[in-house]
Amino acid sequence: MNNKIRGFLRLRKQSDTVKVICLFALAAAAFFASVIYHTWDIYRFVNTPAEYVLAGEGTISPKRMDELAQMGDVAGVSRQMEVSITVMYQGMSTVVKCNLLSQDYMEKLLDIKLPTGTKRIYMNEAAFSEMLQGISEENEDLTDVESLKLAAGSTGVNIRYSMAETYKSAKLIVAKEDGQDEKDFTCIAEAEGRLLREAYGLRVLFERHDLDGLHVERLRKLGYEIENEEAVITEENEIRTKLLHIQYGLLSFGICLIAIFTLKHAAEKGWDR
Repeated sequence: MNNKIRGFLRLRKQSDTVKVICLFALAAAAFFASVIYHTWDIYRFVNTPAEYVLAGEGTISPKRMDELAQMGDVAGVSRQMEVSITVMYQGMSTVVKCNLLSQDYMEKLLDIKLPTGTKRIYMNEAAFSEMLQGISEENEDLTDVESLKLAAGSTGVNIRYSMAETYKSAKLIVAKEDGQDEKDFTCIAEAEGRLLREAYGLRVLFERHDLDGLHVERLRKLGYEIENEEAVITEENEIRTKLLHIQYGLLSFGICLIAIFTLKHAAEKGWDR
C-alpha cells in the first residue's frame, strides 16, 4: 500500500496529466459535498411544520374550521385576532402587536404544554428586540432594559399587560427560533368563545412543508387569501435555488468523473508505450 502511494506521488510530480486528474478529483469531491449539503437542507426544511396565515370574509364558522382540519397533513387550525397590547415591566411600557390564538393551536405551534394559571405571552426573538427598542424609545429616562434581556427565556419574566384599561399579570417568554415565517411574532392564548365571535383571520399549521405547492393551491381553492404569501414565495425561491445547486452539482460531478476516467485511460496508454 505504501509503495502504491509513493508511486502515485512520484507520478503526480512527473506527469501533468496526473496533476490534472487530481484537480478534477478534488473538484468532484467538492461538488458531491455540495449536493449532499443542499439535499440535507431540503430534507430538513420539508420535515418542519409549515404555517399559513389566512384571511376570509367575515367570522369563520365551525364548518369551515372542520373543513380545514380534515385536510391531509394538517396539524392544527385556529381562528386569529390581531390586537395591540401594552406591556409593562418595572415602570417601563410599550405597545406591541399580538396574535390571539386558541390554546390547542399554540401548544402545537410552539411544541409546548401551556400551564394553567398566569397567562403566557410568547414572542420570537425579532418581536422581543422590537419591543426592547420600543421601550427604549418611549421611556427615555428608563432605558435600562438589560435586566429584561437577562430575565426573558424559557422560564419567562413577570410583566403586566393590558388590552384595554385594566392591567393583568403575565409571563413574557421568548420562544426559540423555529423557522417561523414572520419577521416578528407575538401570541397569547384566547378563549374560543371570543375568537368565534370576533376573529376574522385563520392560521393553519401543516405537519411538514411541501415542494409542489399543493398546500397553497388547496387553500386557495377553498376561497382563502394567504396573508403571509410573501414569506411563502421567499421559501419557495430558496428551495428552487437549492434544487438548482443540486442539479448543477450533480452535472458538474458527472463531468469531473468523465474527465478523470478519460484522462486516466489516455495516461495509461501513454505509460504502456
